[in-house]
Amino acid sequence: MDASCVCGPVDPGLQWDRQSVVGIIGGEGEMGRLFSKFFSSHGFQVSSADLQTPLTPELVMRECDIVVFAVPLHKTVEIIRELVPLARRGQLLMDLTSLKVAPVEEMLRSPASVVGLHPMFGGRVSSFSGQTIAACPVRISPEQWQWLRGLFTASGMRVKECSPEEHDRMMSIIQVLFHLTTMLVGRTLRKLGIDIDETMEYTSPSYRIEMNLLGRMFAQSPELYAAITQMNPDSGRIFSELKESIEVYEDLYRSENLAGIIDDFKQSARYLGDFCATAYRESSALLDFSVQLANNHRNDNRE
Repeated sequence: MDASCVCGPVDPGLQWDRQSVVGIIGGEGEMGRLFSKFFSSHGFQVSSADLQTPLTPELVMRECDIVVFAVPLHKTVEIIRELVPLARRGQLLMDLTSLKVAPVEEMLRSPASVVGLHPMFGGRVSSFSGQTIAACPVRISPEQWQWLRGLFTASGMRVKECSPEEHDRMMSIIQVLFHLTTMLVGRTLRKLGIDIDETMEYTSPSYRIEMNLLGRMFAQSPELYAAITQMNPDSGRIFSELKESIEVYEDLYRSENLAGIIDDFKQSARYLGDFCATAYRESSALLDFSVQLANNHRNDNRE
């Protein structure tokens, strides 16, 4: 499916505006609350439906012009499938989940316009400025899409347009590969019985940043990270490549082939090319800032 594809019937005369009512299904979750504020800041009336709210998802589907699904990833397809028979022509359906192919397919079963969204940031951000949102405008007129896109850019967001298939392939790298390796590091530390506080006494600035990123992930929802890993259609390929890479390095280690590890390192460096120098400069600035934060933390603890 092409990123700019307009699939199925759309009403070219229909235009949503700030008189349109936005309904957030899952509106009491972090992302739901964040996008409730987003639409409210643009002058929309926003209705929120969640497990404990008087307003039900069914009423949102019947009464709202724009419906946003902000529900847990592992429940998204099921919830959309249950509610999509209530959708009507003239509505706009969107979702905010980390995968796009399956949710978009379910929304396309309706007669409504459909845009898949994936905010590349968490629900606790203080500002949209500089943040990226991936967007799959699969069934919407160009005029309607430009209007909606303008809402995001007006808040400072960078909009990356893509097809659902392209999105999920990229997420297998951006999310699955890096989240999976982080989860494996956490598991290995647990199995080895490592005292994290003791390691921090020996820490280098880069290790501190790596551990902060590891801790940051494990401070969040296990259901989300499990679903991202389990449900991405390209996860199998990532597992296979990771397994092969570990086996290669284990063979090099057991055969005491230091030159082989050096050669493989050099091959990866050549593959990454100019990005290595750019990353070194940017990460050096982050390391300096990390050292400053750590020193401030130690000074606060002494007072």
